[in-house]
Amino acid sequence: MIYNEDNHRESTLNNSMDLALQLRDAYNTLSPFIEKHTSIVCPECEEVCCIDKHSHYDKNDLIYLRALGAEVYLNPPYREETGPCRYMSEKGCSRERWERPFRCTYFFCNPLLKSLENDSAKLYRAFLDYFQYVISVRQKLLE
Repeated sequence: MIYNEDNHRESTLNNSMDLALQLRDAYNTLSPFIEKHTSIVCPECEEVCCIDKHSHYDKNDLIYLRALGAEVYLNPPYREETGPCRYMSEKGCSRERWERPFRCTYFFCNPLLKSLENDSAKLYRAFLDYFQYVISVRQKLLE
């Protein structure tokens, strides 16, 4: 078979889109367990860790979102980076988990981590396993 650059590009784009869709689905599967615990921990928080500088997308976030054809929000220069995240609402983040920068999904403050760990051992173990799956799909997409 002769190498065809156009076919290779199309195959790569299709594979990237498939992986991005898998990642979005994985975020949607993972989110309810995390949201269950953020709804317990975050309203009582005295040191809000969701500050605006963490809402900035990095290069890898942009690869993922562009593969989905999703809207990408630019980082407004006038926002105070140490102020509350621009997506913070009374009920937590106003964005779906799949739309957030990855750091918003993988960061767990100590009280949140303790809450996750105190859930049933079976659910917590399933969460850890599935989180590893999320990381592996994301890594494949970025390769």
